[in-house]
Parts: sequence; structure tokens; C-alpha cells
Amino acid sequence: MLSDSTASGNTPSAAPPLPDPWVRAWPADGIEAVEVCPLCGDASRTKWHEGLVDSSFRVSPGRWRLWRCIGCTAAYLDPRPTAATIHAAYASYYTHTPAAAPPANIAQRIQQWLSNGYAKRRYGSRRVPAAHWGAVAARLVPLIGKIADREFRHLPATTGQTRSVLDVGCGDGGFLAEACACGWKVLGLEPDPKAAAIAKRRGVPVHLGGLECLNGQAQAFDVITLSHVIEHVPDPVQTLRDCWRLLKSGGQLWLETPNVNSLGHQVFGPNWRGLEAPRHLVLFSPAALQRALSVAGFTASRVMPSPSARRWIFKRSLAIAQGRLPDDVRPLPVRLRRQVAWADLCERPGSPRREFLTVVAVRA
Repeated sequence: MLSDSTASGNTPSAAPPLPDPWVRAWPADGIEAVEVCPLCGDASRTKWHEGLVDSSFRVSPGRWRLWRCIGCTAAYLDPRPTAATIHAAYASYYTHTPAAAPPANIAQRIQQWLSNGYAKRRYGSRRVPAAHWGAVAARLVPLIGKIADREFRHLPATTGQTRSVLDVGCGDGGFLAEACACGWKVLGLEPDPKAAAIAKRRGVPVHLGGLECLNGQAQAFDVITLSHVIEHVPDPVQTLRDCWRLLKSGGQLWLETPNVNSLGHQVFGPNWRGLEAPRHLVLFSPAALQRALSVAGFTASRVMPSPSARRWIFKRSLAIAQGRLPDDVRPLPVRLRRQVAWADLCERPGSPRREFLTVVAVRA
């Protein structure tokens, strides 16, 4: 963990106390105990972080305790908000905000131009402007393809057929709108009415709720995606089992979630942006995620290549550590820039120190 010194931009070890009203306690009748690991049921554990607060959005009351399971190495909150009260932690969330602004500088515009060209060839994207030779550029500069592949969530080729994709926790529907434009039949599930309303305005079909909306259905989708969703659910294994049930034979599950074993968590500790208490109820290590997928019935699980999120995470974790909102990003101090650059240079696909775990699993 970083030292307490703030000289030369170094990070304090903990964010300062949040101002009123966020220092108030979560309602006592809206908290539940979690006495065993939600993933594997093991009661053996060690305390990891004490007194976590909602330093990412500053809307949620309460201080929280994070434990690490000795059995499967996942991390989880105990106690945690109940299902009936957790909505209070989402009063101001990123799915309520407008889409990000287009690239501002020339390097970003060139990168998007090339990435759009690759996506047009690989996924049938209609994004413009798109370089005709973007696919060739992606072979020479793999990052170009990685950016598009993550945005399109490594969708398989449609081979001229109409195929279906379900996005669980679809937020504002941005991904589904892109998939629909590429010829996919799409459906979203979103429990937040504000986010669901934004998705519907995009023309995306959305059910207000979670996987319970599809109870009674089976083998209905070719692809199911969960982008930063699995860490929010109280019973991740049951969520994965529901996805397995809804996938056709040979269907593909794509998910991405913060990696509790990441370099950023090691460096920033309780200020790591990936913690996000109390919305993140369960956090995964690579081994814990692979175990959960296997228990749920998935086979052929593999980590997918994706662009590094390390600089993004480090900047926001530094802001949290210095008492700022995470989107109040500023340049990293030289020491952290070097650490990020070296880690990115040495990183290989499937690295256990990545900030996010991006995984595809298959229903046999």
C-alpha cells in the first residue's frame, strides 16, 4: 500500500471522512449478515478492509467491512445491505449520465477511425468514420482490435443468421444498440428505472428487473453478457446458473468484473476504485471466478484479450485516496506512471494482476 506521505503527489493511505450526510449509518433494519462465503459456502475467512465508504459516488450512507474467503479467495461484504434497501446506493450512478463525449485530440480520433474500420470488418459495425484498412492496422497494432473487441464484447460471427444476445444489467443500452445495428436480435434487463428509460429511448427492448423476468424460459439466447454486473448480485453462482439455463447449447457467456488480485488493489488498498462499497457485494479473484463458472455448469472458460484499464483505475484510485471524486482525474505522479507503464509492458493475456477479469465461457 502507498505511504501516508503526500509529498510529490504521493497518496495517503485512506480517504478523509466524507462530509454529512454520508457519514450516517445505513438503516439498521436494512442490513443482513453474511456468515459464509456467497460463492463457496466456506465460513473460514480473514478481514481485508474495515470502514469502507462510498467514496466513488458519495451517495450511500454507512461504513462497510470486506472479508476474504480462505476457501475460494473471493472477497465479500459482511454485513451488507438487504435486497430491499440496496437501491439507496444507486441514487446517482454512471448509467444515469449522458454518453461520453467524442474523442478530443487527434491521436484519439485516429485510434477511433482505425478501430471503427476493424469493427466494421469483424462485427458488421456501422460506426463512422471508419478506415477501410482498419482490420489490417489491427494486425500491426493489436491494441486497435482489442479496443473494439471489448466494446463489442467479443461477439461471435453471425454467419448470416439472426442470432440473439441478452445483456443483463444493460444500463443505458449502449452495447445493445451497437449489437442491434450489427444485425443481432437484442434484449436488455435493467433493474434501475432511470437507466432502463434511457435504453428505451435508444430503441432498445428492455425488461425492468433482473433475470427473474425470464423465469420459465430456457435455451433462448446465443450470447449473454454481464458487464460489471456479477459483483453487484448477492448470489453470483445462482446468477451464473440462470445464465446457463437461458443459453442455447454452445452459447457464450461474456462477463467482465474487477479483479481483487489486481496491481491497483495492491497499491491503493481501501482506496482502490474497484471496491465500490456497498454496491460491490462480491469481488472475484481469477481462481474464484473460474470456480464459480465451473460450479454453474460452464465449460471452456477463457480470459479474453482486452486493453489495459490500469491507468484508468490508478487515476481514479488516486483521486479517491486524496479525497476527491474519482472522475476528478489528474496526472499521475512520475512514480505511478512508471509503475503503470512497466506493468502494462510486462502484462500478458490472462495475467492475474489485471484490473478487470474479462472472460468468455461456453455452455456445452
